[in-house]
Amino acid sequence: MGLLTGYLKSLKPLDVEEPIDVWVHRPLAYLLAWAVYPLPVSPNFITCCSIALGTLGGVWMLLRPTTELWIAGLLVFSSAVFDCADGQLARMRKSSSPFGRMLDGIADLVVSIAVVVGSSWIIWHKLTPPLWHGLIALVLVAATAVTSSFHTTAFEHYKNVFVRLTHPTYKDGEDRETALSRYHADLARYSAVERIIWQLYLYFSARQFAFLAAFDPYSDLSYSKYPARSEATAEIYRRHAARLMRLWRTWFGFGSLVFGLALFIGLGVPEYYLLFRLIALNLLFYGYMRPAQRAASERAFSELRQLKVEAA
Repeated sequence: MGLLTGYLKSLKPLDVEEPIDVWVHRPLAYLLAWAVYPLPVSPNFITCCSIALGTLGGVWMLLRPTTELWIAGLLVFSSAVFDCADGQLARMRKSSSPFGRMLDGIADLVVSIAVVVGSSWIIWHKLTPPLWHGLIALVLVAATAVTSSFHTTAFEHYKNVFVRLTHPTYKDGEDRETALSRYHADLARYSAVERIIWQLYLYFSARQFAFLAAFDPYSDLSYSKYPARSEATAEIYRRHAARLMRLWRTWFGFGSLVFGLALFIGLGVPEYYLLFRLIALNLLFYGYMRPAQRAASERAFSELRQLKVEAA
């Protein structure tokens, strides 16, 4: 298999892939996955490397908040490449697993915390004294971090819904009911580390599903109850949600978040990117995406329920 063919096969469906991943992160990640493919290196090990690189980037910012920030930016960027490589390697080996996807989610959380803390320290050094400038900046950074987590949570949900209803074979993510059933079924076999990862995953997934229920009450959060994918379900959901999915994957995914942070940290001005996310992206998120997605979900799921009734 040629490099290009192999690369395309390592991707998720292009309908839900972030452009920044397709054009920047994943080509580099594929080369990494291709290099380690014949070696006894697991996708979970690649995920742990992503955590380590992102955390090192945050530590660098804490130790050197005013000099050589390009190194911190490079570490954060490398973390994003490894974050893509774990899934690509798993797909190349056909070894994707629910635990691997769960660990990947925990990795995103840990890296996000490290990078936000490091960025806050850079901004604090720039704006203090006076003290009140720094305190206002920290409040704004916290608001940006919280709303950015909403952005990525919403994108992940609508990505999962989109592929389940439109793609013939690919499935991603799971609902909370399925996760809880899987956790209790295998609880006796988990190691102490696995139990800690599970508890973190379940805690944050509960917060995410509570947010999604309020953000879009028309989108069914129980993926297992969706109708089986067919040409009819694909046509219905694409008709209502394809245009919105292009916006979700372009602006609100984790890949675009980390790339922007890595770039602006490397330039020594993370505050500019955080302000862009706080103001411009939240205007798009709350002013357009939420009402438009609610309307699309209401229409799409109404038609899907009617389709199910007619089929019965």
